[in-house]
Amino acid sequence: MSQLSAFSPEDIELIISLPYRVGVSLSHTEDEEGEADDEQEMEALEACIRQIAKLHEASPFISEIAAQILRSKDKWGKWSQATFNIAPECERAARILKPVVTATELKAYKKMLLEIASAVAQAYGEFGETHEKKGFFGRVMEKVVGSFANDDKNHPMNVSAAEDSVITAIRAALARVE
Repeated sequence: MSQLSAFSPEDIELIISLPYRVGVSLSHTEDEEGEADDEQEMEALEACIRQIAKLHEASPFISEIAAQILRSKDKWGKWSQATFNIAPECERAARILKPVVTATELKAYKKMLLEIASAVAQAYGEFGETHEKKGFFGRVMEKVVGSFANDDKNHPMNVSAAEDSVITAIRAALARVE
């Protein structure tokens, strides 16, 4: 089992902040007027991270990252400022992880980033369409967390072209690190 302590402080900051920053990046991709979309997307982001912490118990490394993100709520504001062009950061994190963690842990980290991107993209419907929170978040978490694959079969359908572009860029960046 890999531990975060195997990395430099700068690398730990990247590895822990990146999942949150990916979610914020998707949230900022298409900003509707008002705050409703932002609130739903941030709630979806936090719910997704909580779900990942629970569901990835088979990967203590991923659970540790998710728990660290949740414990670092005081840093979320700072992390939210560094979300432009997030795909290169995803590739950089994967390259940092690759020589240290197992192939399974690397795959789980990549999957986590895509799960978060998908969950946030689906949190607020197209053209301002809103969803009942409890039911919607439950459905998103069931569909997304733990079941997102790196193929088109499980690609989220209710995301905008801009959000899809960001998810595609993240997926491509992660695919460059095998």
